Amino acid sequence: MADKPEKAPSPKGGAQKQTMADMIKKELSIEKGAANKDASAGDISIEKLVKVAQHKKADSLGKTLKDVLKEAAGTCKSIGVTINGKNPIAVIREIDEGKHDSLVAGK
Repeated sequence: MADKPEKAPSPKGGAQKQTMADMIKKELSIEKGAANKDASAGDISIEKLVKVAQHKKADSLGKTLKDVLKEAAGTCKSIGVTINGKNPIAVIREIDEGKHDSLVAGK
């Protein structure tokens, strides 16, 4: 049985960066995601999700804030969090359709 490799320290010697899921859970004041796919761990507003995306933009593979927002919505799906009471997949479609462009642009 092979030993697990140790996590490398961050370049500046500080704490490791928070994951997108950790940041979403922190915004909702929850400790973990949903127990199963039919349960909901909580509901986050699109405004709070934009805030999370803005913080993670530098660490993300997304080229634009809109791309990072879609990543954040996908993370919500993974941990069982709804967005404004909607399924995160529906919100990703809304983002693609431009329904949240004013939030992404900061207006």
